[in-house]
Formats: sequence, C-alpha cells, structure tokens
Amino acid sequence: MVTRQEDPTPAGDVDYSIDDAHVPILVVDAGADRIVHANEAVAALIPCSPHDLMVLPISRTLVGEGEQTELRVGDRAIPVTVLGPEDWNVREGPTTLVLLDRLKLTMDAMDESELKTECTNLRRELDESRTRQERLVSVWAHELKTPLTVVQSYLEILTTDLDEGLSDEQLSFLRITKESVFKLRRLVLDLVDLIGFRSGHLSVETSTVDIASLLNEVVHEMLPLAQTAEVELIHERPAVRVAIRADADRVRQILRNLIDNAFKFTPPGGQITIRTRVERDWVIVDIVDNGVGIHPADVGRIFEEFVQLKQKTVRRRRRGSGLGLAISQRIAEAHGGTIEVESEIDQGSVFSIRLPREHEEIE
Repeated sequence: MVTRQEDPTPAGDVDYSIDDAHVPILVVDAGADRIVHANEAVAALIPCSPHDLMVLPISRTLVGEGEQTELRVGDRAIPVTVLGPEDWNVREGPTTLVLLDRLKLTMDAMDESELKTECTNLRRELDESRTRQERLVSVWAHELKTPLTVVQSYLEILTTDLDEGLSDEQLSFLRITKESVFKLRRLVLDLVDLIGFRSGHLSVETSTVDIASLLNEVVHEMLPLAQTAEVELIHERPAVRVAIRADADRVRQILRNLIDNAFKFTPPGGQITIRTRVERDWVIVDIVDNGVGIHPADVGRIFEEFVQLKQKTVRRRRRGSGLGLAISQRIAEAHGGTIEVESEIDQGSVFSIRLPREHEEIE
C-alpha cells in the first residue's frame, strides 16, 4: 500500500516501486526537513502508521550517525542501521534510505546458506500464521452469520407488523437497528467469501440465467437505497432477450456491490443507469453514474482488499468494509469474466461486468 503525505508541491519525482519491498524504506528531503515517502514495512518498526511518521521533522526523527542512529517516534527510540548515501542528511530533494532494525536483523553474522535457511523458516512461519488467522476468521464469521440472520429476519417482521403501532421516532430507531444488523451481516459474509477465495474453497454453481430478469430483481431491491441517497436508479432493458452462464446468486452479489458503490460517490440529484450489451460470446452489464469519478492514480487500487477511497466532494452516507469490489472481481474471474472500470474526475464512472454468454434458448 502506498502511504505518503499529501502535499500540493511534492519534492521531485519519487520511485514508488519500493512499496512492495520487505525491508523498511524511507525517502527523505533533508532540505525540507521531512519524510516524503515511507513503505509499508516501516510500520513494523514504529508505534504508528507510516503516514503519521511523515508528519514529523527528520531532525527529530532520525537522530545520530552510523551505528548510533536511532529512529525516534513518540517515547520510543529504535536502534537502526541506515543504508543510503552518507551525506543524505545534507542533501536537498528526495533521497532513498533503507532502514534495518539492528535488534531484529543479523544478516551480517550469517553466511549465505544460513541466511537462506533462516528466510525459508521465516516464510514457513508466516504462511502457518496466516493460515491460522484465516481459519480463526472463518470460524468466527460462520458463528456470527446464523444469529445475525435470525435477528435480521425478526427485525424485518417487526418493522412490517408494527408499522402502525409505533411512533415515528420508535420506527426510526427500529429501522436504524435493522440497517446496522444488515451492514454487520454483510461484513461477515464478505469475510467468509474472502477466506473462501483465498483458500480456494469457494466455487460457483452455474446455470442459464436471464440477465434482464436478474437485473430487474436487483434494481427493485436497491430502489429504497436509491431513494435514501436521493439518486435516480434507471434500468435500460436489453433490446433482445439474452442469457448468461453464471451463478445467479453470485451475480446478484456483484450487482449489489457495484450499485451500492455508485450510491456512495454520486451526489443527491445524480443518476445511476444500468444497461446491457452483447459482444459475441460475452454479455456486458454497465453500471454508469455521473458522480465524482475516480482519480487515475486510484483506478488500479480499487479492487484491492480493504481499500476505501477518500472523496472530499461527496459526503459518504456509510462506510463499507473495503471488500465489496475485491470480492466482486474475484467472483467475475471465477466465472471466466472480469470487471473493468473507466472513470473521469467530476464526470462519473462506468463499471462493466463481463460474463460468458449462454447461447442456449431461455426457458
């Protein structure tokens, strides 16, 4: 993940390919007395986020020279080895430094074979730890799913049966509770799907699906949310009857995620249009909005897990889990398709779901 301080006048061009490195790396500007970039591995050394580190002046953060250098953050002083230009602290403009925590890394004391063995052991421990974490999340998610489903069902009954017997304020409280349970259950289901995709245990069961009928169902379901968001939701039905070869429930999930995402970034009075196109062996469903759009630098990140874009021009009515788009893309890929996006700032976005066409006649 790229973490850098927002600055209207960045100090030169910085190579951000260092973000995936497994060693902590800083890019500093000694002349400006600040850190202009920090990769994610820096987080392992400090008691805060890399973004918070970039707010601090270098003169108070990197103290000392050579073997006596310390990274000071808050009340912590972390001994580090600085691998970089010797005169980095007097240069102007971005200078790349590699910081190695001397308390954790002892590579100088190992020969090549020992270092390889140690790396292999560390990777195995990391994989085992990740597997245990995923198993734990999966177990807890499944345990939460059943009671949440029951609570949601009873709340649906209550809001329907008591509509005439409660005050407006009581009904408002009940609807807020129902919406909170719905969001919590959705988060749990997203986590279950994420673990399933990561472990390779989540499959899709395909059949012939009438895409127009499926879209009608989803649009009807999403209309109350459109009214709440004060956004017009339009379904342009395809000119001819067309089918896809897909898992209907999973395609519904993709559509709900993409339409809900469009609600978040389309201002009141805006419009979301759903239309269908056919290209030989493919059926493409476009979700078109006239919202705030996506910055070109963020387009490549939106399908990453837990990524939530920050848009200052639209007040987001609710925050999601940051998993919806990532899971939707994986579902599309499990069908042999994909999701593509085109966007322009202040003009809106088009999310296109491409799924295999079913050439057999629809019953």
